[in-house]
Amino acid sequence: MQIGELSKRSGFSRDTIRFYEKIGLIKLEDDDWRNRYQSKDYSEGVFRRLMAIRKMKEYGFTLNETKGLFILFEEGVLEPVRGKRYVERKIQHIDQQISELIAMKAKLQEVVDASSCSDCPIGQVLYSMSC
Repeated sequence: MQIGELSKRSGFSRDTIRFYEKIGLIKLEDDDWRNRYQSKDYSEGVFRRLMAIRKMKEYGFTLNETKGLFILFEEGVLEPVRGKRYVERKIQHIDQQISELIAMKAKLQEVVDASSCSDCPIGQVLYSMSC
């Protein structure tokens, strides 16, 4: 299929598809692109890979993490125990981010609560002065 059809079916923009190809997240099979003078023909496998990328993004994995997991899976070294540990570390990282965001929110709330009607809370944060 051509990139336009792949874009419509997958919901990814053409630019995103090209970017994923450039960074190695998706790869064309030899038959998919015969030479650089012909338009690329993307296989059903590329479409399935894009759907897997979307799912990984929904679970909070970065593109680099996704690429790494694809490599491990394709090399056959992503055993269930190793995959479970990886997901557990991802959950711990998310918990840490949540804690950091809660602390950040509390600091901001302190600034808002301490400011008067004539004080600008942003000014207090940036310059320790009123607006």
